[in-house]
Amino acid sequence: LVGPRSLRGCAFFMWLIFFCNSRVAESTAHLGYRGTDHTLQIQTVKTSILQYLGMDRPPESREKISYQNMLRIFHQYSDLQMKTQPFQKDLSLFLPATVQPLNSQHSQNELVHWFRAVFQRDARITKKFILEQARLQLQIWPQHNLFTQKILIKIVQKVPTSSSSREKDIETQVLHAESHTVTLDVTAAVKKMLLQINDTLLTADIGIFTTNPGRPEPAPDPQLYLELKMKTLAGKARKSRSTSEKSLEDENHCGRKSLSVSFEEIGWSDWIVAPVGYTMFFCDGSCPHNYKPASMHAQVKSRLHRLTKGKIPRPCCVPAAYEPMILMHYDSRGKLKLTAFDDLIVSKCNCA
Repeated sequence: LVGPRSLRGCAFFMWLIFFCNSRVAESTAHLGYRGTDHTLQIQTVKTSILQYLGMDRPPESREKISYQNMLRIFHQYSDLQMKTQPFQKDLSLFLPATVQPLNSQHSQNELVHWFRAVFQRDARITKKFILEQARLQLQIWPQHNLFTQKILIKIVQKVPTSSSSREKDIETQVLHAESHTVTLDVTAAVKKMLLQINDTLLTADIGIFTTNPGRPEPAPDPQLYLELKMKTLAGKARKSRSTSEKSLEDENHCGRKSLSVSFEEIGWSDWIVAPVGYTMFFCDGSCPHNYKPASMHAQVKSRLHRLTKGKIPRPCCVPAAYEPMILMHYDSRGKLKLTAFDDLIVSKCNCA
């Protein structure tokens, strides 16, 4: 008998086959999608992920979790990443913030609820890593349609003076969110803070606008997470070498092709907390004679293909190894949990 998880695995395998057989871009290793093809592929991504998670649809409700429990789950997430990717030289961190309500500001037509979010420096951030990207994710908990979509975010930095220090806004962004989750790139601000010697990594003041100032309802605290993608200098060197080696190969031959999936772009950032997206690699391309043979059987099959003038099919481009991915998400009951995708990201391709 085949269990539910096996069925979900089969569904995910069919998803990979769909992409392997899709030749949208024939002469480039990085695919671009437009129109009907793009819509179809995004829908396939959504359906396959939901089936793998054992869900019919995205969760309609989310449980509001305490800061202590959120911190515990984030630590579990980091530990799982270290265990499932022990040889991974790069570092991905997801840090929750401590949030304090500030004074609200009233005007004639609107009310602004202000909060301060503080992210503390993580001990795993050392000098051997360089910051590649930092993204701030904000989740709002509306009450009775209290919030509009207008959000003001100020990145705050303390500037030392002769006597003490003063605060300075180094970046201000006005966002118009399309959902209850918004994401902001804060790479430049975090890089500045990493140069300083203090315990605070990032401080942000969040202003959430309401259009009904006559109803002074208490505003629920938003939840904020900071995603950091760190690279080692050795990792950058390896990447440069692999890029130059790849350019020497025929791009139409068997190899890894990439498809970037953003959970924000597909409208799922309100229930998938981490990561904010990932690059799904899959195998595609032709298998000329003795090109990346997976085994002696593949070599014999390639030779027979030549001798029979194509009557016996040549080897196919297939995955040879995978890398896992850990997903932090809300389940069908609205509970925050972790799910491991053991065979999601292709790390190597060959001909078999």
